[in-house]
Amino acid sequence: MNKQKRTFLILTIVLVACLAGYLGLLNYNKYKSDDDSESESDSVEALSLDSSDVNSVSFLIDGQEYSFSRIKSGSSDSDDDEQWVCNNDTSLKINTSKVTSLLGNATSITASKKFDTDADTSDFGLDEPQNVVKLSTADKTYTITIGEKNAMLGEYYIKVNDDVYLSGTTIPGTIPDSIDDMIATKDSESTETESE
Repeated sequence: MNKQKRTFLILTIVLVACLAGYLGLLNYNKYKSDDDSESESDSVEALSLDSSDVNSVSFLIDGQEYSFSRIKSGSSDSDDDEQWVCNNDTSLKINTSKVTSLLGNATSITASKKFDTDADTSDFGLDEPQNVVKLSTADKTYTITIGEKNAMLGEYYIKVNDDVYLSGTTIPGTIPDSIDDMIATKDSESTETESE
């Protein structure tokens, strides 16, 4: 009888411990999901433009500024007839998808943090930026200055016009290392034709 009581007591303690662990795990998951939804709602919109409104874009390639303008190649108003021309050298045939990819990243930027206007941003690398991207619409020009990357967070310090943000932007990955990377090849032309 004594042995049965001890076994029953041990089983009861194990059951209570499992129940407490289960309830603790439920509370942790609820707290974690609340925390995740708060951090998602904390994201800040740094820039939101319709990429089709952008008439010209410029950025630095190996320290030199290159600018590109949108032109209509045909007489119709269809987006399929639009091309991009390099203002530095109009003889280059530009790979439209490269410009489109860059615009997709540059016209829609969210940030995890917006800094106060009086914050000391001298350590953000914005004085000697990695790149400066300019987007021009019919009525306004937007300047995106890309500073240093925060190694711990994997995000960049960026300045959009006068406002400074910390953002996971992928703009740097879409800027080519050379102007040659922007030139249309036969393969890229056939890919663009197929996608149309």
